[in-house]
Amino acid sequence: MSRQKDEPLETNKILIWTGFIRMFGDSLNNRYNNLLVSIAGASVNQMGFLQGGKSLFGNLTQLLFGQLADRYGKKQFIAAGQFLNATAILALVFYKEPNWLILWVLVSSFATSMTRPGWSSLLGDYTNDKNRGEMIGKINSFAQMGSFVAMLVAFSINFNQVGDTTRESFTVVLILAALASLVGGVLVLFVEEKPPEGKSLQLDLKRLFSDPRLTRYLILNFIYGVGMSTAWPLFPYVITDKLKMTVWQVATLSLSSSAVSTLAQRRLGGFMDNVGRKPVIVMSRMMMAIAPIAYAFAGQWYHITIAELFLGVGMAAWMISESTYVIDLAPADLRATYLASSTTAFGIATFIGSNLGGYVVDNFLSSSGFTGINQGLLISAGLRIVFGFAYTFAYETKVSE
Repeated sequence: MSRQKDEPLETNKILIWTGFIRMFGDSLNNRYNNLLVSIAGASVNQMGFLQGGKSLFGNLTQLLFGQLADRYGKKQFIAAGQFLNATAILALVFYKEPNWLILWVLVSSFATSMTRPGWSSLLGDYTNDKNRGEMIGKINSFAQMGSFVAMLVAFSINFNQVGDTTRESFTVVLILAALASLVGGVLVLFVEEKPPEGKSLQLDLKRLFSDPRLTRYLILNFIYGVGMSTAWPLFPYVITDKLKMTVWQVATLSLSSSAVSTLAQRRLGGFMDNVGRKPVIVMSRMMMAIAPIAYAFAGQWYHITIAELFLGVGMAAWMISESTYVIDLAPADLRATYLASSTTAFGIATFIGSNLGGYVVDNFLSSSGFTGINQGLLISAGLRIVFGFAYTFAYETKVSE
């Protein structure tokens, strides 16, 4: 019997394991590539450009790839992005100069932009209006286990490390991240997807921005992105210079957050289907203020690890609410494009905010030890709280019973 056009696909093992493998590789890469650049001797301004550039290159081209996915199908663009990402991650192992490392991190981020709108839209093929939060929560909770396992592996490999952390400390985990990206690209080719709508490739901005619900959400994402990202260039210095954390200690941070996130996502998905999307969005954004506060006051590495437990709930809420909310807004033929427009607004904002944060700390805040970095972190925490609360002005998209 043929499936109705609006009937969701049946969740299967290939989809689940593809999400797991992708998250395994992405977690290793995202957690360690910026620390590798910091260890190589990058300045605060360079780290500001790196962190902002990662977000910009990872988000700006998503509108293009969202349009391509909507017209031609999702799997081939996800696979191509995974293969390019594997190449870029391997290149990090062989280059030592900060500028070259920054270049390859940006290539990796660009590769990620090829995969994100297609993957989020692909998950939409397995949901309907009534169970979207619950189903995305179930799929993401298993995928998040990939992050947990990745950090267990990184922890195990480096637990007996003796001496200071060097660039060689990251070699094995980056190779594993590249292999996982490659395997994820192969697996996704065997995942079932709904046939593309085949609409015109021309980007109809008038249609996109004629939706007032989307326009308001894009504005909120932009404002929040600027404020949130001012802390991004400062985190690596706390990890590598102030606390002098080893690779296994960094893995412990992610183990804490990913374990909580894995457990929380399934419950939060059902919670969103009951109470609405907006309360979860507001909660997730405001909880992100925990990170800069913890980094500013941490005297030992385990202080941040404890904070990561609470951040895991916030990240779980963010991961589910973002994709669920935007899929709620989008017409079926523009899901990937809507998702890409949201991340593009956020990417541009974080490029601005990250560079701004690095510049302000370098030029206007205290130059005494880590005082300026701590001041910048606390300013960013305040911005995250204020701009996170601003999401109360977003439209609610929960379907009434």
